[in-house]
Amino acid sequence: MSAEPFVADGEEIQLNDKRFGIKVNYNSDTRSFTFASGTTGERIDSNKALGVTSDQSASNIAVGRYTLSTADGSVADATSLNTGDNHLMGVGGSKQDTTFTEPRGLASSAAQAIGASANDDLTEVFRLSSIEGDNRFNVSVNGINGVVEVPSGFYVGSTLAEALETRINQIMDPITGETVGGVTVSYSSASNNFVFTSGTTGNDSTIKVKGAARLGLDDVPLGVGSVPEIKNIVQAVNQDGARLFVNAQGEIVTTAPDPIVSDYFPFYIDEGELTFDKTGKLLSPKNVVHYENSTEGVSVSLDINFGASTQFAQPFSVLSIEQDGFTSGRLDGLEIDASGTVRANYTNGQNNPLGKIVLANFNNQNGLKQIGNATYVATAVSGNPQVGEAGAEGFGTILSGSLERSNVDITEELVNLITAQRNFQASAKAIETTTTLTQTIIQIRG
Repeated sequence: MSAEPFVADGEEIQLNDKRFGIKVNYNSDTRSFTFASGTTGERIDSNKALGVTSDQSASNIAVGRYTLSTADGSVADATSLNTGDNHLMGVGGSKQDTTFTEPRGLASSAAQAIGASANDDLTEVFRLSSIEGDNRFNVSVNGINGVVEVPSGFYVGSTLAEALETRINQIMDPITGETVGGVTVSYSSASNNFVFTSGTTGNDSTIKVKGAARLGLDDVPLGVGSVPEIKNIVQAVNQDGARLFVNAQGEIVTTAPDPIVSDYFPFYIDEGELTFDKTGKLLSPKNVVHYENSTEGVSVSLDINFGASTQFAQPFSVLSIEQDGFTSGRLDGLEIDASGTVRANYTNGQNNPLGKIVLANFNNQNGLKQIGNATYVATAVSGNPQVGEAGAEGFGTILSGSLERSNVDITEELVNLITAQRNFQASAKAIETTTTLTQTIIQIRG
């Protein structure tokens, strides 16, 4: 197939006005093109939500569509984006068989790679050098990989962000020719870090950056886009397929009760469990319920207040009791374990470590100099002390509450004991003699 040379003579579109992530598919069976943006991901299967009778998938594209008349379905208005003709691709203002799908739902989010706080203050002027290699950055956007190199020189955080943004959007896949576009790079002076945001959105959008550690870019987590998750209420049915409702008495019935408000009445959904705290506040589930009206494209968020909920008469028992905290306690004693850890025992049953006793060992323990009955000092013969923990190799363990064996001179102590015994005997003899003399004197006077 050949065609005439293509000459761009339309209005110039600035780079920042372009759109990214639009997908074009061709169906060879129907010989038609499909143009679509990334979907928001909130696909709803038929009959899986109120008012949804056929499969639905949302799209966040909202340009170039027809506005159809609600009376006969004819085209009521067409945007200027579809007034041209392209018979080759089957689109244009004169193509009445062109169809457009109304966009709906919540917008998907872009991928973000958030760097850590930089080691340097990037609000001040700093220098990047090709010699140090801190001006090179490895970047991957939606599977397109490239190495970005900014010129060596002086920067601040904001100017480096501008330089990175320009060069990242120039990355091209050498095989497919696909280019990166729409990526934005910003610098936050408050947190002193860089934030990289992709130009596309949705689960397929990814961005990864690796750079110098001084810039906080040495370990940046992979950024992945996301799509909103819509939880729809599904009305329960009985075994015969009849829809179930809840009447004013809390009974499950198949007939709709009187509406509380016009066109609104309570219906029955699948059984579940609600968890409340002591004040009656709902703890679980915390999700806000969303209702999708497929006819009018309206999304409603329902945040239900369970403050006035009551429990119907039925068997009730405590499933579990969890203790959070302890009563106050007083110090009840201290203990030292074999590893030398000093622990404090309290009357409330708590046991907290306070510290640890260290031990000293010597290469030649016999070389220690004794300066008291149980006191020694290091000498040149014993060597310097080697400090360690009890239980480590060469240090042994600590036996708390045990008595140390005698380390005194037994001969000297025995001599002292005999001397003390003789002194005691001499003193006793002197007292006995004094008593005898006193009695004799008393008898003579009498």
